[in-house]
Amino acid sequence: MTTDVPMSVLGPGGVEETWLLLLEESEIPGITLKSCDGWAWSADGDDIFEAMSRIRLQIEPLGYQLLCNGARIDAFPSGMSRDMWGGRVLYILKPGRAAYRRVSIFDRAEPASVGTVAAQQGFYDSWLAGPKHWPLTDRARSALAELRFRLRDRY
Repeated sequence: MTTDVPMSVLGPGGVEETWLLLLEESEIPGITLKSCDGWAWSADGDDIFEAMSRIRLQIEPLGYQLLCNGARIDAFPSGMSRDMWGGRVLYILKPGRAAYRRVSIFDRAEPASVGTVAAQQGFYDSWLAGPKHWPLTDRARSALAELRFRLRDRY
């Protein structure tokens, strides 16, 4: 099954355009990204996040960045979310804090929050290596976010 997803892209001159992302949901997930002027890039991976990262590696040298949560420096999927949702669900990470806020990979992100694949991986590695503090308020917020996320998927 192929799904069309409009994707905001930031160009080299800071100009924002809307391109088309074609998501192929099959045994091996794949993504094709089509620009306004007819260029196209394709990649597949073990999950959607990996396929998106491979697309980003192709367009980054050309000066383009996807404006979505999948390109946020501070967002990364957990192993469980990769298994359950195929890399569609990411966690927003904060240094020194346990991950609790989930977001969809394709939802729009502000230009200031996105970066390169290398920067994203570096942030994730640093977050993994650091200590985690999970106060009671974060646990309550996490439970509410989980409930909201599950209810959203039902309706």
